[in-house]
Amino acid sequence: MKTSELKERYKEYLHILMEEINKQKSSEVILNYFDFCSRFHRYSFHNQMLIWMVAPDATDVAGFHTWKKLGRTVKKGEKGIPIFAPIWVKRKPEADHEGITEETEGNDSEQKKMFFRVVYVWDVSQTEGDPLPEVPDAMNVGGSVRDGILPLLEKYTSMEGIRLNYNDSLIRNAHGMSMGGQIVILSSLTDEQKFHALAHELAHEHLHGTQERLEYSKRLKETEAEATAYIVCRRFGLQPQSSVYLAIYRTEEIDIQGSFDRITKAASRILKGIESARINMKKAA
Repeated sequence: MKTSELKERYKEYLHILMEEINKQKSSEVILNYFDFCSRFHRYSFHNQMLIWMVAPDATDVAGFHTWKKLGRTVKKGEKGIPIFAPIWVKRKPEADHEGITEETEGNDSEQKKMFFRVVYVWDVSQTEGDPLPEVPDAMNVGGSVRDGILPLLEKYTSMEGIRLNYNDSLIRNAHGMSMGGQIVILSSLTDEQKFHALAHELAHEHLHGTQERLEYSKRLKETEAEATAYIVCRRFGLQPQSSVYLAIYRTEEIDIQGSFDRITKAASRILKGIESARINMKKAA
């Protein structure tokens, strides 16, 4: 399928959704759609719509080769769900009539431009094979916070100019959410769970800006954030159940060295920030 054809299909799906909402004159369709979006909250609105219209009961989608690396195969006869996938193309800035530009004079730097192509994904229900590893239980964090470490992490968050809000009504099917300059954490968590969740979301803030959120896969972003949180938690004796996330490094083509470098740098930044927060709070006391 061509990108232009998928764009037209998206427009048709959006029109169908609007018609259904207007026809039923109730919130049922909207709530069903929002329930679906809560399972795919890291996908773009366009891709949420494309997956929902084809497989409204989908829970976990992936490409053919990713399922194969996880020990599962797509069942014979199952049709893939077409979605948009961003690709970044490096281009040198265009030269002016004299062959140079202000940006490139004496510099061979390249610019990145984003395009989209059509890829196909299948829901786990369309596959068979090895059972999937269970998602780590973020509620199960061993150990206990000490030395007022949670307030220090909260202070560091503020020092970074990131707004922090504890709320149980803004999040669904997650313990925290990073929104670029703002973090929301469930207020009903224990202090240990809050520390872990906040470290995880801070990692997203440090590692996954606008370009990375578009360019990196959902699994890679979650793996990097959880690995960062694991390092921070272990520094203070907490034991998150994070090991299953390491499976990402055998299921996708990833620059492991580059990823580990980002993880360790982000963890170091947070740990240094906690120390700075401790010093600042002592001075203010």
